[in-house]
Amino acid sequence: MPLAVASLTATALTADRADGGAVHRVRTVLVAPVSGALTVDEHVRVRCSAPTGWALLGDVLIAPGAGARWAARLAGSCPGALVVAVHHGARCWLRAAAGRESGLGPGSGPGSGSGSGEAAAAAAGPVVVFEAIGTGCARGTWDRLASLAHSCLVAGVPGTELGAAVAALEPAVGSLPPGRAGAGTRSAYRPEASPSSRSSRSSRSSRSRSASAPVEPDRPAEA
Repeated sequence: MPLAVASLTATALTADRADGGAVHRVRTVLVAPVSGALTVDEHVRVRCSAPTGWALLGDVLIAPGAGARWAARLAGSCPGALVVAVHHGARCWLRAAAGRESGLGPGSGPGSGSGSGEAAAAAAGPVVVFEAIGTGCARGTWDRLASLAHSCLVAGVPGTELGAAVAALEPAVGSLPPGRAGAGTRSAYRPEASPSSRSSRSSRSSRSRSASAPVEPDRPAEA
């Protein structure tokens, strides 16, 4: 289903660290152009350039790295996240939890229950590979991309259509067909092992709602 971004704002919850790590509360409003229906999504986005306890609280995780293997490892270490993404150069590997297809929509996070991090990773959807269009790619592009992926899932976009849906919302990138990108073998990030006691904690569920009222005024969009 076609969607458009009405607004996207990010509020810093921590000061940016020297290693590039940061935590933001993100609020997006997506609109379905045909029906006019709105989806408002709020989530916590964590850039974990080095292992941090904040990663266990994030709905969206982003780390430097290359390949589906590293995206899966990050997802397995923090099963409460609905979206994880690793990036290197002009490419980003994004992995979404099974979400609505496994009954993990808003209100029941992907880390709910007593399953292990490995089980959560196994239940996740396929990795979607994105590539920057043109020369150069600001780091904030991948942050925004991961947040848009989270909002698309909250809006009900199936995992099989996530790549195309997100690429349509972010003109700076395009999604690659399966097999076009290598698995990758290196990463600058080594995720922390998630204690079993924490695996049973419910993730910070995405707070979302659909509305038919006009979009409320928002601050200018930030990356």
